[in-house]
Amino acid sequence: MKICFHVGAIFFTPHGITATHWLDIGQAGDADELLFNHARVNGAILLTQDLDFTRMLALSGANLPSVIQLRVDCPIPEIVGDAVLNVLRNHEKQLDDGCLITIDLKRHRIRLLPLH
Repeated sequence: MKICFHVGAIFFTPHGITATHWLDIGQAGDADELLFNHARVNGAILLTQDLDFTRMLALSGANLPSVIQLRVDCPIPEIVGDAVLNVLRNHEKQLDDGCLITIDLKRHRIRLLPLH
């Protein structure tokens, strides 16, 4: 499983998840569309707080990339890492097929792609 992160990637590596921060691929200030297309082409999941990716999914009508949307004030792995790991482990099929998963500290919600 490959993930492109806007938040820390080091937390996930010991759990067998290949995680890359965008700054290791592109540059600060790159257009969101560049990150979105990179994830789609490379079969990666986007983990982000940025609501623009949800908008891009809806407008594109695409089945991929899957997006995990963090709805938390502080997206550091010590706070959200376990919730993200739980989603990655329990929804691998949906993430492979294409979905939007919204996570807050108490629950998560899954919407299959394409969004309508």
